[in-house]
Amino acid sequence: MFTRFPAVLSLLLLAACQKKPDLVVKVLIGGTTIVSPGATPIDDSIVIIAGTKIRSVGPRKDVPVPQASDRTDLTGEWIVPAEGVTIAPGEPANLLILKHVPNGNTSDASALVVNGEWKMPGKP
Repeated sequence: MFTRFPAVLSLLLLAACQKKPDLVVKVLIGGTTIVSPGATPIDDSIVIIAGTKIRSVGPRKDVPVPQASDRTDLTGEWIVPAEGVTIAPGEPANLLILKHVPNGNTSDASALVVNGEWKMPGKP
């Protein structure tokens, strides 16, 4: 009965030691971010996304950029929240990237971030 115990214990320890997948951290750099409708735009902003959530947002001078991160330069573009959400720490990362000043029309977004993943408009 106890002859199998070391083998079972070894398997349990190996399973517990398996490396968990790394959390992908995305950094959107240099865009003008509007965190919610009517909010003052943040010029030259940083938006940090960890997994599916926003980790931080603010002016570039105030938000440190993690070393191990996927960085996207959005200088000259606008980062706005998807309908019904805000861009704030802990919130779902659902964003629209616009090449123009937001004017209520977001149907021409150049890119989307849906639950932390990049999506191109019109593509699944």
